[in-house]
Amino acid sequence: MTTRGLRSRTVGRNEFTHKQPLKLVDDLMNRCAGALVIALERIFIETAIDRRGSTNAQQIRGTALPTPWNQIEAAFGYAKKLPLLVIKEDCVREEGLLEGRYDWYVHSTSLDLNFLASAEFEGTFESWCRDVKRRAGWFRCRN
Repeated sequence: MTTRGLRSRTVGRNEFTHKQPLKLVDDLMNRCAGALVIALERIFIETAIDRRGSTNAQQIRGTALPTPWNQIEAAFGYAKKLPLLVIKEDCVREEGLLEGRYDWYVHSTSLDLNFLASAEFEGTFESWCRDVKRRAGWFRCRN
C-alpha cells in the first residue's frame, strides 16, 4: 500500500518471517524511516480491579485494551529515534506509551472518516510525513 509516497510494512500482512515476530519487528524498524502505531480495541473489560489488594486499588469499567504489540512498536520506534505517530481508539485505555505525555502526540479518536478528514489530523499527519521523508533522505531508507 502506498500513500503520500510512503509504504506500510506490517508483520503478518505484507512482511513475513520464519523467525520470532519480535526479531522481524526489530529488523523492519531498522529499515523504516518512521513508525505509525494504531491502537485499536482488542480486549473489552466490563469490570475489573486495577492494583487489586493495594491501597491504590481502583475499579475499571467499560474500557478496552489494545494488542501488547502496540507498546512494543512504540517503544522500538522511540528507541530508534524514528518519527512516531500514535493513533488510539477512544475506548482504548491510555497507559504506557499510548499516553500523550511523552515526546509524541497521541491522537485519541473514534477513528471515523470525520477524524481522518479533520484539520487536526491532516496537519499532524503531514508534519509526521515530512519528518519521515526527511529521515528517509538522510539515511537513504527505502519506503
